[in-house]
Amino acid sequence: MKHTDARIYSGKTNFGWSDLNLNSDGLLPIIVQDFIDHTVLMYGYMNKDAWEKTLSTGLLTYFSKSHNRSLVKGKKAGNFQYIRELFLNFDRNALLAKVYQIGRVCDNDLKSCFHNAIEEV
Repeated sequence: MKHTDARIYSGKTNFGWSDLNLNSDGLLPIIVQDFIDHTVLMYGYMNKDAWEKTLSTGLLTYFSKSHNRSLVKGKKAGNFQYIRELFLNFDRNALLAKVYQIGRVCDNDLKSCFHNAIEEV
């Protein structure tokens, strides 16, 4: 699949940035789920710039607290997250993004960043 052939999100939304209830840092928490198998892939944050870039490009963009700027997920490695669907929770203070994941998600070869079990199975 070519990068340019995978745009699947229209960028249209019923909510604007000003409609959202942000956390104390002025950020919107985001939970990312694989659109096909429903695996929860990761958790992150968006600022207004990341929100606007996500809607305009169809590529999931995060606010990186460590870099203090917006970053497209996978830009360096080509492991992009193409938006398929976006959902706000009832309180409009968290976003669920269902994505087509290309490549790995985190700095390991696992499907999800949620791989550290709290309880032994």
